[in-house]
Amino acid sequence: MNFQEKLLEASAELRARAANLTDAAIKATRHQADAAVARVEGFQKSLTVLKTARSEFRKVARHHAGRFVKQNSPLFAAARKDVSELARSTYQTLTTGQTAKAPRARAARKRARKSV
Repeated sequence: MNFQEKLLEASAELRARAANLTDAAIKATRHQADAAVARVEGFQKSLTVLKTARSEFRKVARHHAGRFVKQNSPLFAAARKDVSELARSTYQTLTTGQTAKAPRARAARKRARKSV
């Protein structure tokens, strides 16, 4: 065998090894890609379920928030009135420079101890 034949044989062997390596890499990559596709499909199903749940939750929240506001509107009006009065009083105190007396704290009640 001369040098040229040896060179051709070695290059054919290298080509065969490269082809085998490429096939193995393609198979491994294809397997990983299939697994990734399966995971993404699972995520898509989960996202679809979550989107549906989100829209249902929004409907329920709107319904109950509307009912809450309707039922508690007198409470909100009273709270708004009290806060407005407090704000006016505070502003009045700040503009006139007078300090308002702080309400006195209640004395703590002493609990009667049971005699044993």
